[in-house]
Amino acid sequence: MLAPETRAAEPLPGKQAKSRKLPPPRKLQSPDAVTVLSIYLFLLVAVPSDRGIAPLGGAGSLSTIFGLGILLWWIWHQVRHQRPDEFRRVQPVRIAFVIFALAVLASYTVAALSSLPFIDQNASNLVLVNVASYAGVVLLANDGIESRERFLVLLRRIALAGGLYAALGLMQFFTGLNFVDSLQIPGLASGGTGGVDTRGDFVRPESTARHALEYAAVLSMILPIALTMAIGESRKRMFIRWFPTAAILMAAFLSVTRSALLGIIAVLLVLIPTWEPAVKKMAIWAACGGAVVMYALVPGLSGTILGMFSGNDPSVDSRTDSYSVVGDYLSISPLFGRGLGTMGPQYRIFDNQYIGFIIETGVIGTVAFSLLVLTAMVTTFLRRRAPDPLIGALGPALSAAVMAGALLSAFFDSFHFPQAVGMLFLMIGLSGGHWNIRQTVPAELDAPGAHGGDPQENTGARRLSGSLRRRWYVGLAVLLIFIPMAMVARSAPGVYYAKFNIELQAPPGATKGNALRTEASSVVHFAAVVQRLYADGHVNAPVVPTSAPLYGSGLRNAVAVYLPSAGGQWQTNFNSPAIAVEIVKSNPQDVILTAEKITADIEKLVVLPQAQMGIWEKSRITSERQPAQVTVEYIPVRSKYALLAIAALGVATAMSSAIVVDRGIRQLRRIRKRN
Repeated sequence: MLAPETRAAEPLPGKQAKSRKLPPPRKLQSPDAVTVLSIYLFLLVAVPSDRGIAPLGGAGSLSTIFGLGILLWWIWHQVRHQRPDEFRRVQPVRIAFVIFALAVLASYTVAALSSLPFIDQNASNLVLVNVASYAGVVLLANDGIESRERFLVLLRRIALAGGLYAALGLMQFFTGLNFVDSLQIPGLASGGTGGVDTRGDFVRPESTARHALEYAAVLSMILPIALTMAIGESRKRMFIRWFPTAAILMAAFLSVTRSALLGIIAVLLVLIPTWEPAVKKMAIWAACGGAVVMYALVPGLSGTILGMFSGNDPSVDSRTDSYSVVGDYLSISPLFGRGLGTMGPQYRIFDNQYIGFIIETGVIGTVAFSLLVLTAMVTTFLRRRAPDPLIGALGPALSAAVMAGALLSAFFDSFHFPQAVGMLFLMIGLSGGHWNIRQTVPAELDAPGAHGGDPQENTGARRLSGSLRRRWYVGLAVLLIFIPMAMVARSAPGVYYAKFNIELQAPPGATKGNALRTEASSVVHFAAVVQRLYADGHVNAPVVPTSAPLYGSGLRNAVAVYLPSAGGQWQTNFNSPAIAVEIVKSNPQDVILTAEKITADIEKLVVLPQAQMGIWEKSRITSERQPAQVTVEYIPVRSKYALLAIAALGVATAMSSAIVVDRGIRQLRRIRKRN
C-alpha cells in the first residue's frame, strides 16, 4: 500500500508567509560537585549497607565504587580546568587527608612485607581501594563547591536524607519489620544476617544500616546539620524545616543504643553555646515537650534507657577485657602498624576503631587520623563568626558532625561499616568546603606571576609541574631516602610455620568397659593442667589469635602452646583433650627441632605427675602427636606489592615535599617584598 502524498502547506492568499525560528538547542551542562555528591549521598544511605558486589568483598558497595569515580573526576578536573584563585589558598583539610593517606600507604607496605594469611592480604588491598574512594569524596567536597547557594543545597539534601533515613528506622521500631530484607537489587548480594535485633522489650531499628551502631553514628552526624538548617532558614515552611530534626531525634532515642544518646549529647554540647538566648529557651521547651511525648508514646522506654547505663553489660566487658592485649600487638610494629584492615575478628574484636588504628596503622597512622579529625573540627568551628549568619552557624554544626562521627568510632569498628565511615569522610570534606566558601583571596594573590611562578600555571597540573621544576632537588633528595627501603623490601624473607596437636587419651585398660570414663571431656581438665605446667616453665607467644594462624600476628620467631577452644572471643569452649602447638621460625630446621623438643617436654609433663601419684601404667592418660610427622610450611611475603607501595609512597612524598618547599620559599619572598 502506498503512503499518502504529502504537500507543503501554502500560505493563505493576501498574507505573507511568516518564517518561524526554532529556539536554539539547549546545551547539556555537566553535573557540578553538588550533584555528584548528592548521588553519592543517595548511594550511601538509600542502598542497604550490607549490599554490594560480592566478588569485590569489602570494597563492593555502590558508594565505594562511585567514590572511585569521583576521585578520577577530581583528578581530571585538576588537570584540565583553571582555578587561578587556588594558587595561594591554604587547604588544611586537604593537607591533613594527604598525610593520613600516606600513613595508610606506609602501613600497607608493612602488611606487604609481613607473612599474612590470604584473607588478611586481600583485606589490606581492599582497604586501599576504600581509602581511594574516601579521597575522592573528601577532595571533591573540599575543592568542588563553588558558591554559597550550592553549598546550602547539598546540606539541605543531607538533612532531608537523614530525615527519611530516620523515618525508616521509626517504621521498623513500631512495626517490628525490617522492610529492607525484602528489597532485592539486581547485581548486589547481601552480607547481613537479616531480621531485627532487640534490646529489652524493644526493637533496635537499623534503617538501611548494617548494625544499630552504624545507624546511630549516621544519625548523630546528620543531626547538627539538620538542626542548624532548621534554625537558620526561618523562611522555609515549618514542616520542611523541622521534619528531619524531629525524625532524627526521635529515631535516636528509640534506637535503644547508648552510642546514639552519647552522639546527641556531644552534638548539643558543641551547638548550644553558639545559640542565641531565644534559641536556647525554645530548645528547652522543645526538649521538655519531646520527653513527655516519648514517655507517653513508648511506655517502658525510659527504664530501658536507664538500664543501658547501669549494671553489667557483656558488650562493655568484652571491650575492656581486650585492652590487655593491645600493647602486645602494638609492640610488634609500633610505628606503622600491621596494615589497615588486617586486624579482623579472627585475631580479636575490640569494638573500638582507635584501638584498631593503633594496631593496624601504628602510632603514626593514629596521630594522622586524629590530626585529620581535629583539623576538620577546628577550621570550621573557629570560623563561626561570619558576616553571613547561616554560613557562620554551619561552622559549629560541621564541627559537631565530625566530632560525633569520631567519638562514636570509639564504640565500634566504624571502618568496617560503609555508611558510618562514608558519612564521616563526607563531613570532613564538607568542613574543607566550608573553609573555601568563606575564605576570600586578595586580588594580588590571583596572579601566579606575582610570587615567582609562571603566569601560565593556572591549572593543578601546571602548578604541580612548576613546583617540581623549581624544586626538583627536594623531590630527588626524598626519593633517594626510599631507595634503601626498596632494596630491603626486595629481599625480605618469609617465615616457616608448623602446627600440630598433642592429643591426650584416657586409659581404656582401666575403665573396665565403662564408656563414660573414656569420654574426651573427662581428660580436658588434665590437658589444661599440663598446658599450664608447660607455660610456667617456657616462653609463650605474647599474642595468640582467636582463630587465625600464629604467623598472621606478625611474629617471626615465636611459639604458642595453648588449649584449643571451640568457642570464640565472647565465650570459650574447651571440649577437646588436646594441646595445640604453633611454631613460627625463620628457617625450617629450627621449626623441626623446636617441634621435637616441645613434644618431648609435654610428654614428660603428661607422665611425671601421674608417676608421682603412683598411678599404674595401664591406668595412665597417654599422649600422641597428631599428625605424627610435622609438616613445615613456608609463608612468603609480597615483595612486589611492597615495592609498588614504596614507589607510590616515595613519589607522593617527593611531590608533596617539593610543593611545600616551593610555596614556603615563595611565601617568604612575598613577605620580604612587603617589607
